[in-house]
Amino acid sequence: MKTETTDGALIALQRRCKAQGLVLTPSRHAILSALLEQQEARDAVPLLQAAQAHHSQTSIGTVYRFLRELEQRGVVEAHLQPHGRTRWHLREVALADAAHAASDIRSMVAQVQAFLKTLEQLGLTQDDNTSNMASEPFGNNPHRTLAVLHEIAGHLGYRLLPSRRHLL
Repeated sequence: MKTETTDGALIALQRRCKAQGLVLTPSRHAILSALLEQQEARDAVPLLQAAQAHHSQTSIGTVYRFLRELEQRGVVEAHLQPHGRTRWHLREVALADAAHAASDIRSMVAQVQAFLKTLEQLGLTQDDNTSNMASEPFGNNPHRTLAVLHEIAGHLGYRLLPSRRHLL
């Protein structure tokens, strides 16, 4: 039985999947619906049957492949049962979002590192990766934005150089 809450949860789940680069076919939409409808972790066969109620052409192979992709991205949790079958259930959004946030943070760090490399080419930063010296304290710095940049650069092995007014 579909409700507004179920529809909203399905839309949110679809967005989570798309944000992680998953292509959502009609069969995959049906599997997501089946996952949302279940009250407890189920193995692939009952999930297939529930998904086929939404899209009759959903196959067991599609169910298994999609569940593995969802597991790799932290959207579902897999529980191996003593009889050898695996049961899946949706992971709490907070846990999945934390995993996604960690991925976002790694991406942002890479972007900041590229930015610092550009600043280095302009003569505004210096690569301190070869030095073990800690960045100087900046608690007395009246410009908080500059202090934050100093801290970020320091964590990434750089230090900001004094202003070069001749570049302006």
